[in-house]
Amino acid sequence: MDKVAEEKKRRVIDFFIANPTATIIDISNGTGISKSSCQRYLNMPEYMNIIIPSTGHTISEQLMANKVAGNQKGGRTTFLTHTVKKDSEGKFVGTERDESGIDKEDKKREDIIRIVRYFSQNPYVTLDGITEYFDKIYTRDYIYACLNDPRVEELFGKLIASAVKQQLVDNRYGLRRKFGDLWGQELFEQVGLSDREIQILNMRFSEDTIHSAEEVAYNLGISRQMVLKIEDRAFEKLEEYQKQKGDVK
Repeated sequence: MDKVAEEKKRRVIDFFIANPTATIIDISNGTGISKSSCQRYLNMPEYMNIIIPSTGHTISEQLMANKVAGNQKGGRTTFLTHTVKKDSEGKFVGTERDESGIDKEDKKREDIIRIVRYFSQNPYVTLDGITEYFDKIYTRDYIYACLNDPRVEELFGKLIASAVKQQLVDNRYGLRRKFGDLWGQELFEQVGLSDREIQILNMRFSEDTIHSAEEVAYNLGISRQMVLKIEDRAFEKLEEYQKQKGDVK
């Protein structure tokens, strides 16, 4: 490798270490090196395990964290500018740009306030129970997302936000404990969970440990909200299975 190429690689690595949240475009603009070259240099095996002092992450880990953050930002932008499209059976089929003029951010905040207030007053209620209380105007996925939304802390304070998250985990872990030794691959197959749902449950809930949605999202390279959505879908199937079987132990 000639000295010019080595110098370019070093510039890219040094810039990223000094600016760990920079995008590839930022790095390219800051170093004067093409985006494709910047991407290639950062993903070279000899550089991926270099520790970034300010974050404690390796270059590889920091790139993944930046990707997750970018996905989350993209999802939030889509939420503010698009509405969900569903088919005649109510299944999600895509999104379309919202031209109604409704302030979706204000509406989302109002929904969060309504749902969190009800859940705080009825902490052991199921997601189905909340859906029924609000006359099914909200889906289970939407309710679970609202209860886990970062804006809960902004609207209600850190103490209530932490209590809501903990109560959700306790309710979910309570169901996991009911299955006891039955919890595992055989049960998941009987319930009809998808491979992704099984993966999320195995990563989130073990016999005596609960891993955060943020940790799972980081390890899988997807958004926290996607982890929660998949988890909610899996528990919906587990709850239905429990109702059909009665006492699972």
